[in-house]
Amino acid sequence: MLYRRTKRRSGLAVLRLYCVIIAAAMLIVFAVRAFEGKASVFSQDYIVNFAGQITTDALSDAVQNTLNELDYDYGDFAVVKYSGDGSVKSIETNSKNINIFKAAVTKSAQDEVAKIKHSKMEIPLGAFTGLTLISNLGPQIPLTFCLTGNFNSRIESTFESAGINQTIHHIRLIISSHIVTASVDHSGEMTFDTDYELAQSVIVGEIPTTYGGNRLVY
Repeated sequence: MLYRRTKRRSGLAVLRLYCVIIAAAMLIVFAVRAFEGKASVFSQDYIVNFAGQITTDALSDAVQNTLNELDYDYGDFAVVKYSGDGSVKSIETNSKNINIFKAAVTKSAQDEVAKIKHSKMEIPLGAFTGLTLISNLGPQIPLTFCLTGNFNSRIESTFESAGINQTIHHIRLIISSHIVTASVDHSGEMTFDTDYELAQSVIVGEIPTTYGGNRLVY
């Protein structure tokens, strides 16, 4: 009789243990699924912002590398021609150098972005709770993604008044980027322009009406 009771209690203990294990396993599964759902929502915002940041850094490196390699200054992009009385006759741009620079910087941009094709970002565990006070706390959860893109560049001239009979001629590079990102549970794309000052010069004299106040694109 005592043996049967002991055996019955042992069986109940094993059954309870199984129930606890099954409940714990189900809790873990639900927690993981909830975590993955939250991570999917977060990745849409975080990946886009992070991809934009590292792409902008890569483009800055590409522009700086091209400037260092070609060693261009204002005179390599444009030349101001003066008439005999000292007035500004014309502003001539060097189309050859402009095209060389645009091609070089676009190639360099593609190379720099290729270096970060496979990227990883980290999000604090606290961010997944939705609580502001602990959003930056906890271990870092890694999220990996891939990015690729294509780029177009153009050079713009703008003229800015710098006082009486003086004008600043700005030469800027505008890079238009189309970036595509992809991770396990997210894919997206973004398009943005990035502006870089290449050179500038103070022009003394009245700017011809052909140029004054206009924005020229090359």
